[in-house]
Amino acid sequence: MVLAGGQARRMDGIDKALVEIGGVTMLDRVLGAAAPNCDVLVVVGPRRPTRFGGVVFTTEPEPGGGPVPAVAAGLEELSGVSEVVVLAVDLPLLEGEHVAMLFAGLDDETVDAVAAADDRGRPNPLLAAYHGDVLRDALAVLGPDVPAGRMLPDSTAVVELGEAGRLNVNQRDELDRARRLLPPAP
Repeated sequence: MVLAGGQARRMDGIDKALVEIGGVTMLDRVLGAAAPNCDVLVVVGPRRPTRFGGVVFTTEPEPGGGPVPAVAAGLEELSGVSEVVVLAVDLPLLEGEHVAMLFAGLDDETVDAVAAADDRGRPNPLLAAYHGDVLRDALAVLGPDVPAGRMLPDSTAVVELGEAGRLNVNQRDELDRARRLLPPAP
């Protein structure tokens, strides 16, 4: 599930999903990381062009409520799915191997979620794999405007994905940094 409905207030309201880095939109970069690891691709946000076929687009009933209602809307499209990865659209360095690592961590029976460490070493709920039933139970008691971190269960493992887990594009300087790291192909 890719969350792609934010307002990008810190970036003058641009549509981050369609911002190109190295000649590829951020939406296609994140879908490209998810696709080899997922049977179903769901984007929560307005329909946009993508090079991936079969993507399901959905929106929450009242857009703008934050990540928690967006994840709930995405889960409605994933009924019966036992493992879910939740990804923000603004993770330009994310690769398929990172998503595979998140899912692999769910093999540990003592773990209900696996989240990448953010730039402060904390678990990122929007770069995480969850057991579907655990995420559904958490969302059942959470409402809009609740911090996304509340989706993470107590038994969350934190993994280090390096720069891919630390760089999310929320400001112009982060976009510039991503473009330096991922220049266009010659």
